[in-house]
Amino acid sequence: MQCFKHTDVAAVGLCKSCYKAVCKSCAIELEHGLACSEECEIDVDEYNQMNERAKKIYGIGNRKSKIPSTGVILWLLLSSVMWVLFLAPFIMKGKLVYANLALAALFTVIAGIAYYSSKRTGLQC
Repeated sequence: MQCFKHTDVAAVGLCKSCYKAVCKSCAIELEHGLACSEECEIDVDEYNQMNERAKKIYGIGNRKSKIPSTGVILWLLLSSVMWVLFLAPFIMKGKLVYANLALAALFTVIAGIAYYSSKRTGLQC
């Protein structure tokens, strides 16, 4: 493969933005890849930043989070609210609100399913 500017020189790699072959004199070396021009250098830098953010969001590589996923937190919060709405009338008046009990139990089961699904898939979003 030959450089796209210098057709008589062998390419050392591809631009990570436009995928043109570049020789050693044309290549702009970046942290994670090569660029062929200043415009492509900006694109490659943005691409690398997006990859790093995605790794943090999805808990990939060394960036695994100890915090449960957002969906698990949301379902736990909803189930907690429903348990409070069920237990408060029971403690204060001795009255059972079966609808609140059913929703609290349902939301707790959904939180458990969401937790095990996030662990199984490895996604932390």
